[in-house]
Amino acid sequence: MRLLRVAFLALAIAAGTNGFAQKTTGAAAVGRDAAKASESKARLTFAINEGAAGNADFAEIQFRYQDFSDAMEKALGMPVGIVSARNRDRLQENLKSGAYHLLLSRPNDVPAQAVRDFGYHPLATAKEPYQTLFIVWKDSTLKKIADVKGRTIVTPDQYSNMWRAAKAMLREANIDMSRERVKSMRDQAAIGWSLENGFYDVGVVNSASAVGRSWEKNGGRIIARSRDQINMPFIASPQLSAAQITRLRTAVLALDSSDAGRAILKRIGLPGGFKQTPREDFLDFLKWLGEDVRPPV
Repeated sequence: MRLLRVAFLALAIAAGTNGFAQKTTGAAAVGRDAAKASESKARLTFAINEGAAGNADFAEIQFRYQDFSDAMEKALGMPVGIVSARNRDRLQENLKSGAYHLLLSRPNDVPAQAVRDFGYHPLATAKEPYQTLFIVWKDSTLKKIADVKGRTIVTPDQYSNMWRAAKAMLREANIDMSRERVKSMRDQAAIGWSLENGFYDVGVVNSASAVGRSWEKNGGRIIARSRDQINMPFIASPQLSAAQITRLRTAVLALDSSDAGRAILKRIGLPGGFKQTPREDFLDFLKWLGEDVRPPV
């Protein structure tokens, strides 16, 4: 009986020890999960949109913008995760829902609308502005934008920021683009090729594109330039504090003041660096563009 009592006591102690160990392990697991959840909540989402013609996959985006993201992490003292946001409609939806904390975008109308409609804050824009260009090949008889009326026009994607800018330019020339013969292409290089080979009378390209930069050098002509437009806007969610916004803006504007910062800017294709751009400039730009006329999805 005595041995039996000792055996029962040993079993009870073992059971109690195992229960304690399980509770301790469970508590540790809960603690780890809570820590992960907390870290996830603290992580900022940094979306990048290089426009309709941007063909880089996520690995390329990650490689090109990682140092820029690291600079933002250093400024904020918290992790920043990169997201490639290539789809324009989804980008707008995610900005509306507040899914993105930061956005750097080549299409300038989407971030401008986020500033106007969803409470986002302008951090900076590229120092080098860009223009929308109406281009013709060297043997064209067209000399000014008024001559475009009744001619065939090829533009970037319908309802894109450049399409909207072209529409605004024609509107200023008293031409209703909806009444003109307009076709759209995704690739600006294809637009240039189409003009060179006589498929269209006039094309619309971005001054910062390879076609826009080299068109006149290659014998083509530019018959109209838009007003300077905000270029590559960098905006922040209203979820960020005023102090965080100030730290981010300071870090971005200072990139061109050091060799390391200039290397980052060169890698992301903005060697000229950033400048501060007030909210009013975004609103004025949208007013010039006119309302987004896309049909509902």
